[in-house]
Amino acid sequence: MGATQFNLLTGLGLREEHSVVDIGCGSLRSGRYLLQYLLPGRYTGIEPNSWLWEEAIEREIGSDLVELKKPTFLDEADFRMTGVADGSADYVIAQSIYSHTGVDLLETSFQAVARSLTPSGQFLFTAILPDDAAAASMQRGLEFDGWLYPQCLTFSGSDVEAECAKAGLHVQRLPWYHPRQTWFRATLNPDLRMTQDMFATLGTGKPLFDSRFS
Repeated sequence: MGATQFNLLTGLGLREEHSVVDIGCGSLRSGRYLLQYLLPGRYTGIEPNSWLWEEAIEREIGSDLVELKKPTFLDEADFRMTGVADGSADYVIAQSIYSHTGVDLLETSFQAVARSLTPSGQFLFTAILPDDAAAASMQRGLEFDGWLYPQCLTFSGSDVEAECAKAGLHVQRLPWYHPRQTWFRATLNPDLRMTQDMFATLGTGKPLFDSRFS
């Protein structure tokens, strides 16, 4: 899954000089790829359970790479992104985060992301839609406040569009592969919306020749 996130970002234009904020970076599922690719100081991981990324560094990535790439890790749980400067993020990614947030945290996060994006920045995130097969027994996010884990919450496509609009974000659904959730892409500038030709060029991102993704 980390590789599919990395492929999505690079397919949408990420290059080594860009700055990335990884909301809920956890055990660096995508961070391990981004750290190797990005120039020093260009990766910020936000994760309140700091032991996750600390163990990833100790057991998988190694402190030498961290010393070389100089990432920033923020122990923030309120979704306000106070450690991220205004207008500094070329890309913000949040994979499997809003499947656990009520509407209050979703709104807080979207507002913070909009503040942190550069004028040409892109925000990539996932949500569980009510019509997804696994969503039948899940509560709607609009009816819940706070953080819910390990249970999940759903937001409809219109919910996502409305909450993005409140934050000044223009959102589109992405046909990018995820086994349980739906990808979205949001920008501050409506002129940066993707066309059908762009969607076709990007592709679906579904991994081939790997039974785990069948």
